[in-house]
Parts: sequence; structure tokens; C-alpha cells
Amino acid sequence: MPVLIIGWSIYDKLPEEEQKKFALVKRYRTDYFYECYEYENAKGNKNYEWSDRCFKSQDELLEFFGYEMIEDLNADAVYARRVEMFTDEYDKELMKFCDAGNQIKVIGAN
Repeated sequence: MPVLIIGWSIYDKLPEEEQKKFALVKRYRTDYFYECYEYENAKGNKNYEWSDRCFKSQDELLEFFGYEMIEDLNADAVYARRVEMFTDEYDKELMKFCDAGNQIKVIGAN
């Protein structure tokens, strides 16, 4: 079953009943990325590329939130829920709440 991930700017504008269907997955802060890179450099891993279960790269995360630099992150959060099917209509409905970036991502859809 696919997982729908949305950013905080969409989540905050959803009706309360719709918000209850989502769970907080993670908050992203600039200092978290600095710590990751410092830790990996201390281990000697100079080619470290950040990723997590929601995003394949730091660039993908920045694009999701509509930022250009990692310093723009300030406790930005992502929320998720399982969906039977993600339709274009639902995508359009969610996008009208989005202020920046494309804060909608579906993982595991065929």
C-alpha cells in the first residue's frame, strides 16, 4: 500500500479530521545535517551522501520544501499516511494548500 508524505505547510491547512489521518514522521533542522556530516567526516567517510526513509538525498528534501539551501530548514516537518490509491484529484486538492515546493510525495506506488 502506498504511503503519502506531505509537508507541514499542507498539513497545517488541512481540516482537523483530515489531519488525524496523518502521523508526524520527522522534523528536519539545519543543525541535524551539520551533525550528520561532522560525524561521517570524523569516521573518515568523505563521500557521505545523506538520505533517510522519506528522501533519497538532501537535494530531494530541499526541492520538496522549496528551499535552495540547507540553512533554510527550520524544524520543517513531514507527515505520512497509508493510502489505498492516490488520485490526481486528491493531489490537486492537497496542492492548493501548498505554499512552496511540492510538498507531496508518494512512496511505494506502482
